[in-house]
Amino acid sequence: MENKASQPTEDGQESNSATEAVAEVLAKQTKKPRFLQHVGIQHVHARSSDSNCQAELAKRGNVELRALVGTLTMQLKESEEARTRQHEEHMKRDEDNKKKQAEMDAKLDFLLSQLQM
Repeated sequence: MENKASQPTEDGQESNSATEAVAEVLAKQTKKPRFLQHVGIQHVHARSSDSNCQAELAKRGNVELRALVGTLTMQLKESEEARTRQHEEHMKRDEDNKKKQAEMDAKLDFLLSQLQM
């Protein structure tokens, strides 16, 4: 950091201040220079290759996540449709069973009325 502060800048202007030297070193040496943000200095140099890799990974991740969300959405729709069909089949069976039960009750009542005479 001391070397950075004593060297002239790339433009040939004055030497870097201690704060600027610290900011440059921290920006190059740390992944996320939170210290600089807390003291009000934005980092001078971002790791371009690192940020490019992170951006590329984020894009890939987004594409993969979107594909996964699409697949899961389709599976959810299919399972909801299957559940709806099953519910309709159960309701139809229940109605059929109620009709059969009513017919059986009517026949039983008829037989019992015949026996009592």
